[in-house]
Amino acid sequence: MPESVNEGTSPDHVVIHPLDPDDIAFTTAMRAMVSSTKGVSRGIEGRGQYDALLEGVLPRDDVTFETGYLGAVPGVWARPANERVDGAILHLHGGWFNLGSAWAYRHLVGQIAARVGAPAFVPDYRLAPEHLFPAAPIDALACFQELAENGVSRIALSGDSAGGNLAMALAARVTSDAARSRSASASTIVGFFPPISICPRAIRPASCS
Repeated sequence: MPESVNEGTSPDHVVIHPLDPDDIAFTTAMRAMVSSTKGVSRGIEGRGQYDALLEGVLPRDDVTFETGYLGAVPGVWARPANERVDGAILHLHGGWFNLGSAWAYRHLVGQIAARVGAPAFVPDYRLAPEHLFPAAPIDALACFQELAENGVSRIALSGDSAGGNLAMALAARVTSDAARSRSASASTIVGFFPPISICPRAIRPASCS
């Protein structure tokens, strides 16, 4: 490390803080859950392990699931018992753009849908390396466009990890297109969830992976 970086510092100045007591049980459980995926490649051979990890998210008994399509893209709808009729959530799942599936993410998105009180669609956007860029962004846009064309007046975008990247790109694309055409499309985006990391049995904006 360059001397200038070390100036005025020493190992004695590094302080390691213990875990908050409330986080110890969660962190211990998380480490046990992901232990089976340690050393597994993030390539397509890791898809099964990744989906199994997401299956660890606690389900809700007030959310039902159904397969469907938006913009010709297959996926899963999570429908909470208290869903509103004027809005919907479009959740883009994570997985380094080559892992993850709508079905494996259903319980996580069901948790979000129930808290918001709106139906949520998780698309099975095309994954790499079978489908190269920009396949995933094209699929995300197709889903959004069909929601808007079907008269959904309030659309919230959410995403985690790679899906957070897709959600941000989609929000930028939709608002940019609306500004150029002076249309009302941009007003349909009423909420935006920042990228979140996914921890089984919890939804946290922490750096779990």
